[in-house]
Amino acid sequence: MNSSLEQMVSISRLDGGMVLADVDIAAFMGAFLPEFPAGKRGLPGVDLMAVPGLEALFMAAETERASGFRVLKKQAEWLCGRLAVKQAVAEVLGVSPRGVTVDTEPEGAPFLAGNKATPISISHSGDHAVAVVSTRKGCRVAVDLEQVEAGRMPHVARVAFTPREINELDGASDAEWYRRWTLKEAYLKYIAKGFHESLKKVEILNRGICHNGEAVAGIAWDTPQFREGYQLSVVWQR
Repeated sequence: MNSSLEQMVSISRLDGGMVLADVDIAAFMGAFLPEFPAGKRGLPGVDLMAVPGLEALFMAAETERASGFRVLKKQAEWLCGRLAVKQAVAEVLGVSPRGVTVDTEPEGAPFLAGNKATPISISHSGDHAVAVVSTRKGCRVAVDLEQVEAGRMPHVARVAFTPREINELDGASDAEWYRRWTLKEAYLKYIAKGFHESLKKVEILNRGICHNGEAVAGIAWDTPQFREGYQLSVVWQR
């Protein structure tokens, strides 16, 4: 990894045989789009094909696709998510990161193009985009990242949590609400449903993860330490 990448990408290993890559979106913007100050990502998208340096990290088709997004924020998040995958896969497989590309299933779940046997997952929130890659062939993984916002959970609870979950979370800290929310989102990614499954069909309870009222077997999960002000959760196949 070159010195400029070292300022925006960090690599770590997690339980469950996973490698995590974390890309600092603000650092990415500062390196490639310095004319857009922090907090201005809601501006219209730009022609990324004309941005110097991106060609060293991304295939032309990737930069062209990102250029099609209408908002700068979406462009940056999408590219940084792909960059996270590239760096994590390079760490696991020892390949050149630039040539690592991502495709998606019909319902939106990402997979490594030409190598479905190496499972991946992507998430982004706030100033960070992350990806996890399994070192165990064919063993599914999923990650979710959320920036913690004090006071947000009561609004989320109405659409995302069941009465059983809300009862267990009575008096809980924001961190615990976010821990359970990110676990819920990570599990939905694990089963490749995402937005296609009701959040309330998945429950994160004291006794474990339940889906359609039944305890889920054959999986493990964790909420490893991440950046201050963020909550990250991972789910993986045992």
